Amino acid sequence: MHPAELLAHTLRLGGGFDTGRLAAEWREARTTGLVRLVEFERCALWLERRLRQIGASALTDHGFPRWLRQRALAEAAGNLLVDAQVAAVARQLAQWNVPHVFLKGTARRIASDLYPFADARATHDVDVLVPAARAQAVWDGLRRVGYEPALPPGEAPPRPEHHHLQPLWDGARVAVEVHCSTSPEVAPDLAWDRANAHAREITRDGLRLRIPSATELLWNGMTHSLRHRANAFRLHFLLDGAAIWASAVPLDWGEVHRRLAAGEAGRLARAGGWLGAAAWLAGAGRPSAIVGDVRHFDVPAAVRRRWALLRHIAVDGRVGELLCWWTNAWGPPPRPALA
Repeated sequence: MHPAELLAHTLRLGGGFDTGRLAAEWREARTTGLVRLVEFERCALWLERRLRQIGASALTDHGFPRWLRQRALAEAAGNLLVDAQVAAVARQLAQWNVPHVFLKGTARRIASDLYPFADARATHDVDVLVPAARAQAVWDGLRRVGYEPALPPGEAPPRPEHHHLQPLWDGARVAVEVHCSTSPEVAPDLAWDRANAHAREITRDGLRLRIPSATELLWNGMTHSLRHRANAFRLHFLLDGAAIWASAVPLDWGEVHRRLAAGEAGRLARAGGWLGAAAWLAGAGRPSAIVGDVRHFDVPAAVRRRWALLRHIAVDGRVGELLCWWTNAWGPPPRPALA
């Protein structure tokens, strides 16, 4: 099997080849070019865990598995710093009696027992949603207890109407974003209602951590990814949906269909393609409520095309987005955004 396609099939969380077949393929695999591909897809922690799961963590040439273990350990160490910041923020908000819901990667890490592999990628900050009327007071309170603005020098803070306030951090250098909504397109009151509807409370280290339902986690993962345009189809973004979908936790697909039909995720072709790619990685079928919404997306073929280009060029930023457009086989890339 081609190494890039082997990568895609190994990352798949359900269905596909059995573990014996995958382990045998890794025993013979040539890993040339995989370091750059894994870096581009940001899937080191995910791949390292899957290789251990199928008993293939030491079956490739010596250079690649050594690099992969080191990268995965570094990402896991960074995630532990995020977990510590979650605990610190949760304690502070509890002391102030502020209702809150953790979002995005933070929530997926909290819920890793419910959604295996939901935490299998690097998380860099803490996202917490509070009632919009209290967001500024929470931000001011964090400043009083020692948090400082976390924006890089020269970067402008979010506009007043943005869905979260300026990021803050303390000495741990893990940014905290106080949200009044989940996205610029969703009104704060609606975002709060959705985040709390069927929300889960998970107890960890004596703290009660509140996270959105599985449906909201999948939906927010998709819409957040799609704001990155073609980059939404990098594997680490697709994991945000695949891990939830593969868990077999019930999802409200009727609500997902309603929001897609209302245009809340933008163009249906892109949202449907994202769902198709996430479904393939989850090893899941198309629920009847969204069967007409989901588009076919050939994940192994796209990853193989990226591997072919990444062997010759180093990409990031705008170049990375263009590469995704070309390798997704969607025709010409979008025009550059006007300044």
